[in-house]
Order: sequence, then structure tokens, then C-alpha cells
Amino acid sequence: MRLPRTSDVVIIGGGVLGTSAAFHLAESGQRNVTLIDKGPIASGTTPFAAGQTGYLNCDRFALKFGTYCIEFFENFEERTGHAIDFHQPGSLRVALTERFKQDLAGRHDAARELGHPVEFLTNDQARELVPTFHPPDDCRILMIPRDGWVEPKSVAVACAAAAVDRGVAIHTGVAALELIVDGGQVRGVRTDQGVIATSKVVLAAGAWTRQFGQKHGLNLCTVPVQHQAFVTGPVRNVLAGQPIVRITEPQIYVRPEQGGLLCGGYGYRPLSVDMNQFPVDFEIAALKADAVYYRQLCQAASKFFPSLREATVVQERRGLPTISPDGRLLVSECDDLSGLIVASACGVGGIDRSPGVGRVVAEIVAGDLSWIPPDVLRVDRFEEDMTADPALRAQCEDTYAHHYHEIY
Repeated sequence: MRLPRTSDVVIIGGGVLGTSAAFHLAESGQRNVTLIDKGPIASGTTPFAAGQTGYLNCDRFALKFGTYCIEFFENFEERTGHAIDFHQPGSLRVALTERFKQDLAGRHDAARELGHPVEFLTNDQARELVPTFHPPDDCRILMIPRDGWVEPKSVAVACAAAAVDRGVAIHTGVAALELIVDGGQVRGVRTDQGVIATSKVVLAAGAWTRQFGQKHGLNLCTVPVQHQAFVTGPVRNVLAGQPIVRITEPQIYVRPEQGGLLCGGYGYRPLSVDMNQFPVDFEIAALKADAVYYRQLCQAASKFFPSLREATVVQERRGLPTISPDGRLLVSECDDLSGLIVASACGVGGIDRSPGVGRVVAEIVAGDLSWIPPDVLRVDRFEEDMTADPALRAQCEDTYAHHYHEIY
């Protein structure tokens, strides 16, 4: 299929944010949408994610946004016509100190206001649900039944298929080189296979988003930060349907994965990346491991999951999710370049947040900004001290380092 010469909307990036935007645009009635990606669908950070869904938050914006996302996953096949590998065993959110015990109380109250079933568990009840978990005596544990996890690539692939069903043209193996701009307005996208004339571009290029914006003098405050997790071989007493366990203070998460355990965490040697340092043909799959990170993560998690000490690691996962200085998404049109809509800063939660991102993008294109207040996710919301790369990267690394404490 030949690349179109014109398109009403061009999406750059075929990861989970780009494909969700494509589906939501088509579902809303937008016609003549084109998605391009230099690789296959879901070939960036998306397939290396843990894919966990967690919607419950004290922040009212995050709760509203997250509720839409979990409802989307719960009704995915009915909504899109395509199935995904979604599991909804719930999660145990664990707090060890008074500060975060109060946070759990706030989440509990927020859920009850919505009429959602949540409950505090005793340590014995938690161990019954997750036999490999050894909770400390003085912790507090909140069970959130609607939380779950999804095989990440299945989401992007299903959204892409659903978008095609609704008329979106998807072209993989097509690299976006630059935007064509005239008078501060997007006029097209120059690719390695020709030009697509358009007045609206959705930039969902993952780790390459800031780098692409720099070509046009834009300071998009979204920085890729390396995130890692590992999967063990089969572990005795792991239950296929056991809940995810999230422990706030050490910032770790553990969930079942094919008879073993998937373990990830935040704050262990946060390292941001300048994509300009990589060769043009760099792929996320080639990202080198940080062995110290893995060792520190395993040591922290083993205090609560002792079986990890003897478990065999069968898979290492690592990617470059994007972070903003305040930890929130960037989803808005750029003030400095009319027609460019940025969808970035997934905050190590791109799978979880993708339905909401797609909805916001579709509403921006339609001119309807009634769901989420525009300033909340505005691309240009940061001060001038974030214009220099060292300051921006340092702030984003710090935000990542305290992800569970301040954001999640």
C-alpha cells in the first residue's frame, strides 16, 4: 500500500499511545487518519512493559482519568472488536510507614465514594492470596479488586487492528524525518518515503519525542529514563491468579508471570538518556542492562519475597519510558507550533494510561476539551528553568526516583 500524499491527521509512532490515539480518532468519526512508524507496531518500549493497570488515586484528575482507562480495558473486546490478554486479579497496595498508610486511607475513601469495593486485609489474608509474600508485622494492606495487568503488545496490536477496521491507514517501515512548517503551522510530514501533506500531527514517538521536537526548536519536556524488571522461572507456591503486590516505600511491584514472578521497581540508580547519543538504527531491544540496578532491585524485593533469592531469572525487561518534570503526561497541542499534538511522558505507565491518552488526543482534534482541563496535561506548562537539558534530566530522574512516593 502506497503512502498517502495527504491525510487529515498523521500519527508518528506505533506504540501503545499512538495506536490508542488512532483508534480513538477513528471511533470519534475522524476520517483520513494515517499512522506511520519506522518499525513494526509495538516495536519500542511497549513490549517490554509490565502492563499493569492501577486506577485508584486520591488525586481527582488521576482518578477520573484512571477510571476511564480501567473501564476501557474491562470492556476492550466489546469496544474495539478485538481481544487482549487481560487479567484482573486485583492488587495489594502495601504501606510500611504512617505517611503512606494515610495515603491508603485516602484511596480507600475515594473508592468508597465511587461505590467500588476495596478493603483492608490482615497479613494472614494477604499471605493466603499471595503465598510467597511475607508482609511485615506493622504494614497496612489495601486490596483493590479492579486492578490488573495485560500483555502489553496485545494492546497496541489490538488497537491498531481496531483502527484499521475503522479506516485508519497504517504504514510501518516508514521513518518520519521532520515536519514541514509554514508560518508556525504544521503543513506536512517529510518521511523517508515521501511527504504527507497534513495540518495535524500527533507526535507519539516514545523515547524519540524530545529529539524529534528539537529539530523544530521545541523544548518538549519529556525525557526517556531507563526502567528495568526481571522475570523468574517457576517459583513454588505462586498462584496464577494471585494479585499484584505493590509496596510503596521500597517502590517495588511483584506479580505472577507464567508460574514465576515478575519484579520491577523505581528509584534504583535512575538514569535518563539522550537519544542523540544512539545511532540512527538503534532499537530499544538493544538497550544494555544495568546489572547494579537489577542487584539492588532483587535485594529490596527479597525482603518481602524471600523465594526471589533462589529463583532463576529467565528474562530481563528494560525499556525507555518517558518522564516529565512533574510526572504527569504531556498531551496537548503545542503553543509554539499549531497543529502539533504531543502524546508523551507515559511515566512508566504507558499501557495503563493509553486509553485516556487516546481519548484526549481525539478530543483535541475535535476541539472538545471538556473531559480533562487542558492545563493539566499542557505541553508548555513548565518554567524556563527546564529549557536546559541538564536541569530537565536531573528533575525527571528525581521524579522517576520517587515515582511511587509522589505520583503513583
